[in-house]
Amino acid sequence: RAKLRSSSKNRGLAEVETALLGHLEKLKAVAEDTPVNRIRSRILDQCLEATDKKPGFFSLTVPTGGGKTLSSMAFAVRHARRHGLRRIIYVIPFTSIIEQNAAVFRKALAGLGDDIVLEHHSNLDPDESNESTVSRLATENWDARIIVTTNVQFFESLHANRTSRCRKLHRIAKSVIVLDEAQSLPVEFMDPCLRNLKELTLNYGSTVVLCTATQPAITKREDFPLGIDTPFEIVSEPEKLYNELRR
Repeated sequence: RAKLRSSSKNRGLAEVETALLGHLEKLKAVAEDTPVNRIRSRILDQCLEATDKKPGFFSLTVPTGGGKTLSSMAFAVRHARRHGLRRIIYVIPFTSIIEQNAAVFRKALAGLGDDIVLEHHSNLDPDESNESTVSRLATENWDARIIVTTNVQFFESLHANRTSRCRKLHRIAKSVIVLDEAQSLPVEFMDPCLRNLKELTLNYGSTVVLCTATQPAITKREDFPLGIDTPFEIVSEPEKLYNELRR
């Protein structure tokens, strides 16, 4: 089952950006002036400043408590709008937090309708009692501005040979793909997954954001030659940021 009701798919990314940044401004206006909130504000500013960079690989290294969920979405929406990309695909490794994050995005974009965000994961698999033609097609086609899905659903769309899985392939091209907790990709599938991501950035006009709270993630280094070569780090001095947010 896909959480999709009517048709907000035609909402432009400019509307999404206005709604999201308006929500963030409201949160900032009522937030206390604390060291943590000042750090969160700085992270958001750096995410927005990085949106002018051309599509490709980005890294967002923000420890827990830094507000990376909404900041990464703010980057994705503005970057997509500025570079003519079509949608945001937010990929999360654990079903335990996917509904929580989708709810955060729906709250931020409440004025645009619940169906601006499409969830697709195993907890919402269709069955005869809850599936409609609209929900089935939306799930198969990922026909929404913001998709929130799992690693399994996302990479099966690239690796599977079933028609229903592959039908959304054209939606992944020219998208911003945010990999939350990127370091959690299964080691045994790391090679084909990273090759797919590289192909999407090189030949399909997509941007990939490696979003992580854990260092190091999956960037290329001496002990991990398979990794992504020189992604643009959105947040300056992530090591300093870890010290500032250390609890």
